Amino acid sequence: MSGNKNGAAANREGKQMMFLIRSAFWLVVLILLIPTDEAQQKQIYGTAQSAVADIRGFCDRNPKTCASSQYAFNVLIQKAQYGAQMITTLVEEQAGNFTADRPVANAMPSASAVMPVPSAVPLEPTPWVQNGSQNTLNPEDLEADWSGPNV
Repeated sequence: MSGNKNGAAANREGKQMMFLIRSAFWLVVLILLIPTDEAQQKQIYGTAQSAVADIRGFCDRNPKTCASSQYAFNVLIQKAQYGAQMITTLVEEQAGNFTADRPVANAMPSASAVMPVPSAVPLEPTPWVQNGSQNTLNPEDLEADWSGPNV
């Protein structure tokens, strides 16, 4: 038993050490990214502003990608809302067990709250097209490999 406790303590110390090493690494990276003079600061701010402007114009250049990501984002929001509603209902039900004067809610949200599932696009298998002969081996390929003398 004591060996198991020592192992757990060593594991905890190892995790703390790795946290310190990772923190030090990211702190050094952050320090290296800090501009040193005013000209470098202006260059970094200008680069950041152009990056933000480029990101803002992304949907103008790629409307299909933005529409697709908008749909995915909406599905994500619907799932989050549905999950939050389920958790809220569960918490209210558990709280109802502690207070008898409060009515107990259903464990599941109402039918109107059920999130619609987007229809899946079926994938059609590509058919096998046989072109010509399947005998692709040469006579040399059919010969047995050299295996040495039989001893």
